[in-house]
Amino acid sequence: MTPNVPPHLLTPLPAPPLTNESNGGLLDLLAAYESLRRRANADRLGVSQILQRMDDDDAE
Repeated sequence: MTPNVPPHLLTPLPAPPLTNESNGGLLDLLAAYESLRRRANADRLGVSQILQRMDDDDAE
């Protein structure tokens, strides 16, 4: 069986733009990367749940 993974879990995320070269701009960039990291981890959890449901369905 082929997993049915939602498209948003397969679409690459773009890098956040560096809008300012000051320390404040670097902090904004760091916050943006942290947001992307959290989203990536949530996507991984989503994929894991899809695969787990597939395993559960196959076991029945």
